[in-house]
Amino acid sequence: MKISIRLAKKSDLKKYTDLLQKTYQISYTNEKIGLTKDCFSKKVFASSDTQKYLKSNLTVGSKQKTWLAFLGTKLVGSITITDKGEECELRGFYVAREYQGRGIGKKLWIYSQGFAKGKNIVFDIYAHNRKTINMYKKWGFVIDKKKGIFYRHWPEWPEGLKVKCLYMRHKGS
Repeated sequence: MKISIRLAKKSDLKKYTDLLQKTYQISYTNEKIGLTKDCFSKKVFASSDTQKYLKSNLTVGSKQKTWLAFLGTKLVGSITITDKGEECELRGFYVAREYQGRGIGKKLWIYSQGFAKGKNIVFDIYAHNRKTINMYKKWGFVIDKKKGIFYRHWPEWPEGLKVKCLYMRHKGS
């Protein structure tokens, strides 16, 4: 399997949107808390708010990088990291479900580490996403209790639906 990794371009928006929509729908849906597949539908990902956010992730500059992993022309993974001064924020880290466990995430992680230059890396995650939280713990992340928890609501979600999120932190190396 020959994976190529490169910096994102604005022209990657459609493939990036498709990757994230499928990944969110598979990874974040939780019927018990009201987070249905419809919350991460193609329609939601095509909304102006979501597209604005995704476009902002594809903006590459001195303070933010997004690397994309391709198998041929198929986008199979991405990582976005932003330099916030004292620390870096991991804004997105995704590998398509069918390509997980093949080292793609590790390759993308190495790029982000080079960019972070030893700074702490923080991000937020849905608290019900235990599988991914456990993966991050294996990679040396810890739950950041100082930052606490918050509740996320996307404008496209049903009114009143708020999903518990927590922060994780990785000490720079």
